[in-house]
Amino acid sequence: MFNSRNYLTIFFILSIASLVSITACQNSSEIEGDRFNTPIPVVEAIQIEQGVLPLVYRTTGEMRARNQVDIYPEINARITEVLVNDGERVEQNDPLVMLRDDEVREQLNQAQFDYQIADAQLRQAEARLRRLEAQYDRMRRLADMDLEAQLEIETLQADIDEAEASVDLASSQKERAASQVEERQTILENTVVRAPISGVVGSRNAEVGQRVDSSTRLFQIGDIDNMRIFVTLTERMSNVIEPGSPARLLTLQTGDNNPGVEAVVARISPFLDPVTHTTLAELEVLQNNAMLRPGMFVNVDIVYGESEESLLIPKTALYDHPIVGETGVYLADMDESDQQFEDISDTQHQLDEDEELTATADPVGVTFVPVQVLAESGGMAAVRGIDNPEGWIVTVGQNQLAEWESEEAHVRTVDLDYVLELQNLQTRDMESIIFGNSN
Repeated sequence: MFNSRNYLTIFFILSIASLVSITACQNSSEIEGDRFNTPIPVVEAIQIEQGVLPLVYRTTGEMRARNQVDIYPEINARITEVLVNDGERVEQNDPLVMLRDDEVREQLNQAQFDYQIADAQLRQAEARLRRLEAQYDRMRRLADMDLEAQLEIETLQADIDEAEASVDLASSQKERAASQVEERQTILENTVVRAPISGVVGSRNAEVGQRVDSSTRLFQIGDIDNMRIFVTLTERMSNVIEPGSPARLLTLQTGDNNPGVEAVVARISPFLDPVTHTTLAELEVLQNNAMLRPGMFVNVDIVYGESEESLLIPKTALYDHPIVGETGVYLADMDESDQQFEDISDTQHQLDEDEELTATADPVGVTFVPVQVLAESGGMAAVRGIDNPEGWIVTVGQNQLAEWESEEAHVRTVDLDYVLELQNLQTRDMESIIFGNSN
């Protein structure tokens, strides 16, 4: 495995070798008849391949744990005890924080006393109503025998109506008192902050003695064994990417031994933002990886198809020509070279006795050819515009060819794995500079 130090060492050796070659060419330029008296560059080249590339949409996303939620208290109170710390796993309904409950318990006791009084008042009103109803029944029987005056019966009926209203009032007061008792019981239960889900606790913001209210976030809890990534899709990509599309997460540790983390598009919002014309997609990580943490921003490659059959070249072979003003590649005419290797796919067969990459003994012709990039994926590009599908393209040294307007060069032939490894090293070195990681 290459690391940054190895890459810099290789780059230094190749630079020295190039300078030596350039100096030698300068000293022999008159013998070779170079009319412009310019050195002949030393470049690296690789043979073109054919195939298809997966069509990949690269974007960035925010990592979140499954069911990731923020924990807030329901009441205003001081913390008396914190029962969990960051990184601890909890189950649903486990207590997390204890809040001061003295005042709430006193309010609950008062509400229970009020309920008892309301209950007694209701029973008293019901007893009076039953007494009046019984008296009314006796008076009706006496009235039937002409032993009771009609006026007295009507007066008693009014008393019964009043007693019924008193019962209704007492019943309502009892229900209100019961509701207050239930409310105070709920508040008392809320003095214990519990986990709403099972997961891992993080982002602790709770200390004993701290006064909190409903806007104070105490913790975050989520299932970090099941991660989600939320990414933004453009309007065009939302038409070609579908739920079920495979994806890969790229991290700083991505390399030969860690090619990335597999994921899949779980769902896509059907609504586009009216201003940005983008939508949100949720990806599900298919494997747990200890390097993934909620809140991380990661690069995500989403595969949405394959390119047509075309010529495949490393991305480093693409060159934006400053004079021509087009993107293309330099083709090396290796048919002119007398240098032949037993196996161009094996870098070891291209080493001389000093363990340095060898180059063609005689310079070969090089030509800049504009190309059309059809797709890019994994350090490779599918292109159109090259007539020779078995030709050789320059991967290192295009700047010298363009600046010196060279039409020939000494060529070191290298294999694809070598070029891709250098590309990965360059990417990781740049990330190390940005993020301060020298590993």
